[in-house]
This record gives sequence, C-alpha cells and structure tokens, in this order.
Amino acid sequence: MINFFQEELIKFFNKYKDIPKVSFGIKIPQAISLLSNSKEGMKDVIRHLIKDHGYKKIIFVKGPENFEWSVERFSAYKEVLEENNISFDETLVFSGDFVADTGYKVMQEIILMEIDYDAIVFANDDMALGAIKCIESMKEAGKCSADKKSIICGFDDSLNASQVTPRLTTVRQPIKEMCYKAVELLVKGESEEQTIEFPCVMVKRESCGCSYNKENDDIENNMDVKLAARFRAHESIQSYQIDELFDRLTTLLKHCFIKSCFIFKYVEGPIFYDVEMAFDESFEVPKTSELIYAFCDGERRSIDEEERIIMTTSILPESFINYDRRFTHLVLPLFFKNEHLGYTCFEGTDNNDVMIFELLRGQISNTLKGALMLMERERIEESLRENERLASLGQLIGGISHNLMTPIMSIAGLAAALEDLNNEYRDSIGDESVTIEDHLEINSEMGEWIEKLKEYNSYMSSVISTVKSQAVQLNAQTNNSFTINELTNRIKFLRNSDIIIRKSDFSLFVDADSSIVILGDISNIIQILDNLIKNAIESYTRKELHECRVELGILKKENMIIITVKDFGVGIPDEVKSRIFKYIVTTKGKTGNGVSLMLSYSTIKGKFGGEIWFESKINEGTEFFIALPIAKDR
Repeated sequence: MINFFQEELIKFFNKYKDIPKVSFGIKIPQAISLLSNSKEGMKDVIRHLIKDHGYKKIIFVKGPENFEWSVERFSAYKEVLEENNISFDETLVFSGDFVADTGYKVMQEIILMEIDYDAIVFANDDMALGAIKCIESMKEAGKCSADKKSIICGFDDSLNASQVTPRLTTVRQPIKEMCYKAVELLVKGESEEQTIEFPCVMVKRESCGCSYNKENDDIENNMDVKLAARFRAHESIQSYQIDELFDRLTTLLKHCFIKSCFIFKYVEGPIFYDVEMAFDESFEVPKTSELIYAFCDGERRSIDEEERIIMTTSILPESFINYDRRFTHLVLPLFFKNEHLGYTCFEGTDNNDVMIFELLRGQISNTLKGALMLMERERIEESLRENERLASLGQLIGGISHNLMTPIMSIAGLAAALEDLNNEYRDSIGDESVTIEDHLEINSEMGEWIEKLKEYNSYMSSVISTVKSQAVQLNAQTNNSFTINELTNRIKFLRNSDIIIRKSDFSLFVDADSSIVILGDISNIIQILDNLIKNAIESYTRKELHECRVELGILKKENMIIITVKDFGVGIPDEVKSRIFKYIVTTKGKTGNGVSLMLSYSTIKGKFGGEIWFESKINEGTEFFIALPIAKDR
C-alpha cells in the first residue's frame, strides 16, 4: 500500500527521469532503493529474549499503522512467537506512534493495570526511552515497587540508547553502510531499478538482562556523541538575547569539537513553508542572506560589512572557505514550525556524528526565533516611540501656532491702525486748523499702540525662547538612561540650589528600588519637575513661601515608575482643565506664558513613551502624575 508521503515522493522522483536516482529507506519505482532489513533485526531481538533469557510473556508496543517498517516489526514479533510455540495474546499488544511520550503513557498504563510480563519490546527507541523514564518516575513517587522489572528493548540505536540506565538493548540500522553504497551507485551512474537490502545488527546492553561491555559499543566510544548527549545543548544555548546566544553557542561548539559553524538569516524575511512548495517548480529561496554568526576553525570570527550580505546560492562568503585543504560543509535549514528563518552551515571533525549537527540545528532554530522576535518587538517599540515623538512634536508646533495666532493678528491690526494714523498725520502737515493739542493726541495714540506692540512682541519672544530649547531636545535622538538613585539625587540638588524651592515646604518620598533604570535624558525630567514644583508653589495665593507645601513622590507600580507632584493650593478651574496639555494655557496672568505644561506633555509622550495627567479640585489642590516605563533588562 502506497501512502500519501510515498505518492508525493514518487512525483518528485519522476521530475528527474534521466538521471541516476537512489532512494534511501523507502522503495520507489524506477530507482535504486536501499533498505534495511528491519524485520530480521526485530526477529533477532525477540529470539534473544526467548532463547537466551527464557522470557515467554513479551509485551509489544507497535508503531504507526500506516508505516511499512512499523508493520514489518510487528509481523516479526508474531512470527517469532509462532516459531517458538508461544501463543499470540492480543492483551499484550499496545498501539504507539514512535513518540517518547506515548512510551511513557503505555508504560504507566501497564504498571497501573498490574499486567504480568517478562519483557517489553518497543517498535523504536524513543518509546522505549519514554518507558524507562516512566518506571524511574513511578518508583520515585512510590507508585511501583523498587524491584520493578525494566526488561525493555527498542529499535534504531539512537544517540540516547547508551546514555540511559539501564543502557538500552536495541537494533542498529546500517546507516553508514547504506550511505557509502548510495554514493558509490550515484558516482557509477547506475540507474536500473533494483532493491538492495542491508542487514540490521542487534546491540546487546543491560536493559534485556545481559551484561554490558562498553568497549564493544561504538556509540559509547564516540567522544563527540558523548559530549553532545551529556552537554545538554537545549540548556547551554537557551537565551533570547542575540549576543548572549552566540557567546553560549561558541562555548558549546568548542565542547563538541565542531570545526566551523555559520548562521544566516534571509534578508527578504522568513519563508512560511507548506508541503506544496516541495513540488512547486516555480518556488525559489530568497535571493540574499545575511551572515549573523561566524565560528571558523574553532574560533568565533568578526564579520566584515562587505561580506555580511551574500547571494544565498553562494552558501558562504569566499573569505571563510579554505581551499588549501579538503572540507565538507553540511547545510541545514533553520525553521520554527512552518517558518523558515534561514540556514546554518557546519563543518565538523572527521569523527563528528551528523546527529550532533541536527541537535544543534534544532536548538539554534528555537533560540534564534525567540531572539529575532525580541529584536523585532524592540524595533516596533522604537518605531512607536518615534511615531509618538513626531506626533508630540507636531502637536506642540500646532498648539504654538494656534496660540501665537492671536498676538500675530493683533500686531497686524495695530500695524494697519498705525498706518492710518500715520496717513492722517501726514495730511495734517501745513493744515492751520490742526492745533498743538491735536498733534499731542495723535502722538499719545501712537505711543499707546507702540506699547501694545512691545507687549505682544515680548510675549511671542518668551514663547519662542521657551519652546526652542525644549523642542530641540524633543527632536534629539538620544539613548541615555538613569536610575532612581540618580533621579532622587538630582531632585535633592534642585531643592538645595533653587532658592524658591528651598524656602518652600517641599518634601520628597521614594518607594522604589534605587537601581531601577529609566530610558531617556534625566535633564528633561528635571526640567519638567522644576516647572511642576514652581507651578505648585505659585498655586498658593497670599501665602509666604514657607507655607507653600509641595509633596513629590516616586513609586513603582507594576512595570512603571510613577512620579507625583502634589500641592494644596487654589486648584485648576474647570474651564481650563480640558485645554491643559493641548493648548498654551496659563492662570498666572502676565507672569506666565503657559508653555511649560504643553512642553511637558510632549516630552513625556515623545521622549519617554510615558503618560502625564492630573487631578484637581478648587481650593483643595492639584496633583500631577507622570508614568515612565521601566527599562527592560539588557
């Protein structure tokens, strides 16, 4: 029976009718198919348990029903039982899916049901390893006896089979021999359809009851495999900060004796892959890739800007290819679920097992995805802050334009009136009916209008001067930061150095960790607080400075720092409240220009990504609140 996967594979093969083809592990028409005799390998395991150990009651856990080799292994189990006159018992057969978690659950069910058995055979190693883990866990929890039998066998001889306790008896497939044969056939150019079978080899270890001789175990003696299996790659490079990830990866690569490793991400962005792409002839990988990590000849290397971006088909920049020696590069995709991020290129030592590269590729993919997501989030946040800054700057300019329009129109009106008066005075020259009193009256009117022009000019100069420096600061691109400790020290300095604040009844309360960091320019915040404190002091009418109470508080609330400035003065009239922050508004008459609160709003929103608001009641006082986001750990 041909399943969907085989159908699609046959379609793929048919696109290359005129070149030699070798199928590895699955039989394909019109190709040379290299297969391992997994059925005979499984028979060897069952016979070993029966003949060498005398086990009769053997549980078998199957693989997926639609997998040919899964069906073959189950058939081997039944045939060996039959040839040894052991009755087949369906209650000793469980369904599985080649996943470790399934092995754990099946073993748990067997223990809880108190099924009597001599040995358990799993259709692959992953399920067998899950079962061993289950027995360990249930013994620790006291849910099964300490002498519970762990006579368990698997199939595949995976990397971890020799690393568990007891070491797993299993069947090793002749992968290396099949690879050599595949290359040999392709080099010779043979294309006639044929099937070549390779025998599997049983590996006897402790889990079947045999004594274990590790000197005969190739995997146990492979230094690279031992290091990769025991070094715990998933823990060693678990970080979502790009720099830290690459530092940890460098250490891990040295431990595993990897010669070179290069990581690329697609410049055009990730591919969202689906199965149809494998058979779509128009599909192309992104044309350019960016080299983001280079580990070459056992050391991490810096990346020159001119070689950072390459054509994807080039695989590596020329400077990292050593043509003076023979080399083999293994290129593997980096993907997270269906998102293809880029690729990694490995070069190992002569005795590196390819499974090491697969383990590293998988963990690099997962951690790189997290790191790239974090970078993208920070980029979006920075973009939002920039948009907020530009919006605040635009609002500031719009508000100033709106409020300057009145004096500008007044100046235009006065200029027209002065022009009329000037014309009237010119016409009066030589007119004997115009008396000295008339001249003095004209002079007096012109003087009044000139004084009004000076007043409007002074107001406009004050607004423009106040806005200019703070607007420049708002538009500046800075990456400064400060701590709560630095902020409190600057506030104390402001209190001691400013005579008005020093003479007032000013108090400071801090309820936040002094080491908390805020991103932004501390001078901007001090300028805003200076304005708010001065406004608070001026809110008291007909009182001496020492009677003007102002409370400044700093406290942490979730991921924000809240700064409060509170007074107990006259409060803000209701008709003014809705206009504060949006327009130039003042309640100080000629002593103020009303710019400071509008600038404060623009700076807090645009420069810090924060919020500013107030609460006020007539004759009870006003409290301003500033919320600033706490900097993330960097």
